[in-house]
Amino acid sequence: MMDILLAHMEDIAQKAVKTGVAASKFLTPAEAQAVAERFAHNRAELSFDGGAASAERVRAVFLNPDWGSYNRAELLTALKIECREPLTHRDILGALMALGLERNTIGDIIDHAAMFVCLPELSGYIAENLTKIGRAGVTVSEISLDMLPEKSEDLAIKTDTVASLRLDAVLSAAFGTSRAKAAELIASGRVNLNHQPCVQPAKELSEGALLSVRGHGRAKLLEVGGTSKKGRIFLQIGLYGK
Repeated sequence: MMDILLAHMEDIAQKAVKTGVAASKFLTPAEAQAVAERFAHNRAELSFDGGAASAERVRAVFLNPDWGSYNRAELLTALKIECREPLTHRDILGALMALGLERNTIGDIIDHAAMFVCLPELSGYIAENLTKIGRAGVTVSEISLDMLPEKSEDLAIKTDTVASLRLDAVLSAAFGTSRAKAAELIASGRVNLNHQPCVQPAKELSEGALLSVRGHGRAKLLEVGGTSKKGRIFLQIGLYGK
């Protein structure tokens, strides 16, 4: 699937060289990382935009530098839902999918603010047809991209020490499991490192590394500190709320 995506991105990049700017639909974090690695050096400049700086789902934007810049409003539209009932991410996403939309046409959904980002060509259709979520009546209106709130990371901070910065060691510390169990999770393909599958237990991590383990949750390596008298490395790890 990733090969198909990258081949499609190649077409988009070539289109940008000819027309000035071209963009993908919304990418997942793993897809965006793969695109960033593949097109690090390309005639058309690559950037990512999902509305807010902290957006997880983003559009890959290829720009021919000879053409100048692009208008963000032509690539992204932010919408706000007015509803008397509190809405969850699942409520909003389910209602949008019920309209027959594909997931890659919708960017981030900020449930606590009842806002989301979509492809501009779909905003009118959504505003006209999204009139109910569950049993609650709703109205949808366009807002400025500047009104999108930045996502705050809900992290529980944990400190620990490890013998090394190997993936299996940090994983063991993050999720309170044995080194052997961590290695087993890695070997089973259940571990993602920076949104990509990783089956290398000896992979060295650095600050900012994102870990996710199916069935266990997500964590972020926030800080690598000094070493103890026994030579163990101090870590500060953030655990994401479920």
